[in-house]
Amino acid sequence: MFSTFFKQNKNKRYNYTPRYYDERKERMDNLKKKHGLIEDDGDGKRFHRTNFRDEWNQNSKIQSDKNTRIRLLVIVAFLLLAAYVTLSYIDISAYL
Repeated sequence: MFSTFFKQNKNKRYNYTPRYYDERKERMDNLKKKHGLIEDDGDGKRFHRTNFRDEWNQNSKIQSDKNTRIRLLVIVAFLLLAAYVTLSYIDISAYL
């Protein structure tokens, strides 16, 4: 009785096994692979060639990263300038 009071629930597992075989989808994948629309890297994993939307998202991410770096440099420069101005007006020898 005491052990069931502190019993922890176990995680539920999800095992999915496909029930249906789609011959049309398999045939389309083979045709796409044959014509170079889907490439196989040898491990059984497939990756699609980039299309316009993927390229656009990648370019916007690169632009966003560039803007982030520039913003970070401006903030660091501002903080260094503020620290320099603050330290130049404070008489450090009075504190030593």
